[in-house]
Amino acid sequence: MAKATKKKAKVTKKSARVSSKPKASARSAKPAKKKAAKSSRPSVRKSAAPKIDPLNRKNYGAVTPMLAVRDIRGAVEFYKNALGFTVRSVMDGPEGPLHAELRLRETTLMLSPESRQQHNLSAGTIGNTPATLYLLVDDVDSVFNRAVAAGAKVTMPVADMFWGDRCGQFSDPEGNKWMIATHKAEPTPAQMAEAMRRMMQQQPLQAASAMAAESEY
Repeated sequence: MAKATKKKAKVTKKSARVSSKPKASARSAKPAKKKAAKSSRPSVRKSAAPKIDPLNRKNYGAVTPMLAVRDIRGAVEFYKNALGFTVRSVMDGPEGPLHAELRLRETTLMLSPESRQQHNLSAGTIGNTPATLYLLVDDVDSVFNRAVAAGAKVTMPVADMFWGDRCGQFSDPEGNKWMIATHKAEPTPAQMAEAMRRMMQQQPLQAASAMAAESEY
């Protein structure tokens, strides 16, 4: 009887060891479940700040002219209707527009209000300007005539020039000088010299204006 009792005790211990194994596997499964739950959470990434172009090439070219004008809104209307600019923005302040930007093809034109206190005078107030804006268009005669009809003052009629452009010059209502041109030919240096000589003989006044304009060009 004692032997049978010992055998029964051994069997009981063995079955206890077997029954304890699932508990151990259950304990080891808990970290796995936590790990799986953790990995299933969506990862939150910080969005990178947009890279800023220091040259701001999407809005401006290498050089952007800024004109001081007495009447920003009037100048905007002239450049829009006569020369084909589109209005990008007009910034208003308590006493009227502070800044305006217009766009034509790849060029931006800025306008600022005249201010005697800041010595920011318009060409009309000064009575002249050393700068001439050279604008190439598809049809110089059409654009030139439209600008004159809108109030521009002719300073050189449209004509074929010895450097290959057909162009004319005017002052806009603000006093700024514009040369409007259409590229018509590409003469050689010798051909340009001959065309200039003929112009000097036939139209000396126009040739002098053209030479001054060509030096600016």
